[in-house]
Amino acid sequence: MIIGLTGKNGSGKGQVAERLKDCGFLYVSLSDVLREEAVRRKLALTRENLYALGNRLRSEHGAGYLAGQVLAKIDPGKPHVIDSIRHPEEVVRLRKASGFVFVAVEASPEIRFARMLERAREKDPKTWEEFRRLESREAESGNEADQQLDKTLKLADYTVQNGGSLQQLEDNIRNLLKKIQK
Repeated sequence: MIIGLTGKNGSGKGQVAERLKDCGFLYVSLSDVLREEAVRRKLALTRENLYALGNRLRSEHGAGYLAGQVLAKIDPGKPHVIDSIRHPEEVVRLRKASGFVFVAVEASPEIRFARMLERAREKDPKTWEEFRRLESREAESGNEADQQLDKTLKLADYTVQNGGSLQQLEDNIRNLLKKIQK
């Protein structure tokens, strides 16, 4: 089984991935492919550089390129969780893999912004206005090779709500796995 994750910044994709790892899933991220390529190109690992590089790679090699790179690295006989899916063509490419299930992680904008402030990553927005600009940029673009997060979210087979406690999230993930395994 391969579970693909998508969600807006601060939605808790990382927390969902951690819980799935606890259940025996191996973790891989499309962002890992970007980071590896950025290092190869001697680019600083900033949100801006990774965003631009991802768009460039999708433009040069096709919008499903990052997903193809990840699929080439994984053992199809083992359960995996694939994080950071942000383009509909990545979903199309991943759906070709046996046992692929696509999951959106959701939380309100207010909760996501508060989480980003709390985790205090250098690249995270510091004001509500910066947060809203980031949201708009990642939601969709006129360029088909750019991130299309809103369109990608609509392709989810399942949604995990992550607006409550860690225990609620764990319960939601257990329920998700029961649904998937039916």
